[in-house]
Amino acid sequence: MKYRGKSVVGSSLLNTAAGILSLAAGFGASVIVARLLGVEGSGLVAFALYFMWLSTAVSDGGMSQTVLRFIAGDVAMDGTGSGLFTTLMRRFVVTTTLMAVGILGYAFFLYEDGNGSSALIWGATAILFLSYAYSTMALNAAHGLGQMREAAEKTLIGCVIQPFAVFGGALLAGPAGAILGHALRHFPQALAVRGYLRADGRRRARFTPELWKYARHNWIEYSLTVALGAWAELAILGLSFSFMEVGYYSIGLNMNGLVLQLAIFLLAILVPYLGSLHDSDDHASLVEGYQRSLRWLGIVLAPVCFGGAAIVPVLVPSVFGPDFEPAVNISEIMILFSFPAALSFVAGRTMLARRLSGDHMKISIVRGLVSIVLMLALVPIYGALGTAWIKAVLSVATFAFFMWYCRKHLGIPFAALDLVKLIAAGLLCAAAARLCIVWLPNIAGMGLGILAGAAVYVAALFLLSLVRPDERAHVGDWLKGRTSVRIEPRSDDDGNSNDASHIIG
Repeated sequence: MKYRGKSVVGSSLLNTAAGILSLAAGFGASVIVARLLGVEGSGLVAFALYFMWLSTAVSDGGMSQTVLRFIAGDVAMDGTGSGLFTTLMRRFVVTTTLMAVGILGYAFFLYEDGNGSSALIWGATAILFLSYAYSTMALNAAHGLGQMREAAEKTLIGCVIQPFAVFGGALLAGPAGAILGHALRHFPQALAVRGYLRADGRRRARFTPELWKYARHNWIEYSLTVALGAWAELAILGLSFSFMEVGYYSIGLNMNGLVLQLAIFLLAILVPYLGSLHDSDDHASLVEGYQRSLRWLGIVLAPVCFGGAAIVPVLVPSVFGPDFEPAVNISEIMILFSFPAALSFVAGRTMLARRLSGDHMKISIVRGLVSIVLMLALVPIYGALGTAWIKAVLSVATFAFFMWYCRKHLGIPFAALDLVKLIAAGLLCAAAARLCIVWLPNIAGMGLGILAGAAVYVAALFLLSLVRPDERAHVGDWLKGRTSVRIEPRSDDDGNSNDASHIIG
């Protein structure tokens, strides 16, 4: 199988731009919800968003990740559609419809019971779920085929729509309207699903045992990650305290989630790209791609995580409102420790590219179970702050384990010096930003802190040699339109391509 993107550098930069745009739109939407709906309203919307992820994970069946990894080896010669995607979509329509009917059925029950406002919220959540689920399938198909520009354009449209839709919806219909506004964010991507279907119906892919195994492992891993992670955190907090506590925690959780969402955008290319290297038995290039991805992800996220945590004491009360003052310490922890959590994605996606979905699933199960035990024991005592610290400790532990696993089982050395340099640059950025808000503890000081932190961080990148000369040249060539790094299938001695399409019947 080959990675079909026109340029690895160009694809990565397009995803970076799309991710930053998505981060900005999501943050803006969360501010709008907090300002218009208050602490409890923020908690309700956050609950709906995480139920969206949970219901998508359960009904997805691992199909979206299977599309991402294998669609490039099954697309039609003219690039108009995939037999694999068409086969999976038939199953996907059934499972997502059943899930939506279940959610709407519960909404109808609440309505009949006289709880119209809750029924409206659950009805909006059903629409949000369908919009997000179908957009995920279309986005993974685009990324698997290297169609980064097309995916980025649809992301742009959705991000422009999101703040206005959330504002209008919250103003007119409260939490349910805000949820519908979030649903509109995913519509442009979701409507692209039809473009990846085989129109002629002459070729339908048959699922082989290997594909079923890959899909099943991803389904279990994704479902348990959501169910035993953020979903469990919100549920235990809600049961132990109130939606006020959930609302405070949701601010930090949203910031954490936005950083992880940015990381997912930045790494969208990784599974199909490293998968093509694995299928071609090019281990040296795979190791280089892994280490470069880890370093560049850290370069992009370090100022967001370290610098972001530094300005939170002014950011949260100034932007979200004084009612959210108790969320400051929670948000500091959540955004800072989203750094190791995001870096863990590189190892996880490398395992998927190497078709080690079973090991990836086992790691997620163990992490989830440890998280549940700690939360049941500590959250009723320490509340949202305790939940944040549990998440932080597990993020560091998971990252350390992934690094050990990649070195021990995949033969990929851990570039410890690069990580130390990244942390040092991030701490310098945070120190500059925090000094500014200590000196001037208001919006002006925060703005000055952002500029100072950015300047110090860029200087640290060059002083610590984190950006290498060949990488600066690659970016410059891409900006001038000259680079075209394409990964082609390697042929064996008989001239046969080492394509991965043999696993699709």
